[in-house]
Order: sequence, then C-alpha cells, then structure tokens
Amino acid sequence: MTDDQLNVIEGCYVTDSSGCHRYDFWNEQALFDGSPHTGWGSLSRNEPHAEHLDIDLGSERVPVKIRLQRRAVPVIRTGFPGTIRVIAYPEQGGEKTILTADGISVAAGEWFEGDLEPIETRKIRVETDGVEIRPSGKFFTQIMQMQFLEA
Repeated sequence: MTDDQLNVIEGCYVTDSSGCHRYDFWNEQALFDGSPHTGWGSLSRNEPHAEHLDIDLGSERVPVKIRLQRRAVPVIRTGFPGTIRVIAYPEQGGEKTILTADGISVAAGEWFEGDLEPIETRKIRVETDGVEIRPSGKFFTQIMQMQFLEA
C-alpha cells in the first residue's frame, strides 16, 4: 500500500506524557495541530531518560504508519529520538508492541516514518529514547508533529 492510499487519523490527543508542561509551545496536544512551529518537549535532564506519550486515537482504529517530525534546527540534533517503540492496547486487553525502530536519523524539519503492525486499538503509547546530549550538556526530547495513518 502506498502512502497516497493512507489517511491521517484525525482527533488524536495525548492523555499522559513525561513532557514539560511549563511552556505553551511545548504542549503535547500541539503534536496534532499540523504546525511545524509547535510541538512536544520533555523535561531537560542531566542523564539520558526514556520518555513517553499516551495517545487516544478518538475511537477504535487500525493505524498502519506513524510519522514524527524533527524540529527544523539544523545546527544540533535538537533532541530527536534515536529509538522509538509504539505499543497498542487492544480493547480485549493486554498490550502489543507494533513498532520498534532503532538508529533513527532524520534531517532537520524532516519526518521519520515507521510501519506499524496493523491492530485495532484506541490507545497507543509512544516511547522514545536515545537522544544525543545537547551542547548545553542536557538531554531534551523534542517532536514537532505526530501523525498516525490508516488505510
């Protein structure tokens, strides 16, 4: 199936995250606003730390692809994760890892795309890890946009 046969799932929202909630422009709900100028950021940390976002798709859906946009600042890697794990929580219970991607490298402003194992779900957890240390000596994850796509 080609990308032009997929549709963005509308109405997604974050129900919980390990993010920083001090700044309006780093609000996790901004991941789904379609703007590359707002997004989600974690707390600034002294040590590497796995981060997470719990997402409600709005209804039972079968996502087949995830897209994450890196911040468009080319000077530094800007905290884009090197590892992503996507977990689905089917209505019948349990959890299922539907994507594990390691060694992610995306140019400034560009998108990471990962194929998801198709499974009907309303709830998804996205776990990130592997950000590089910033010039300030801190670890800080940043994602500007997130999309889930379905057939």
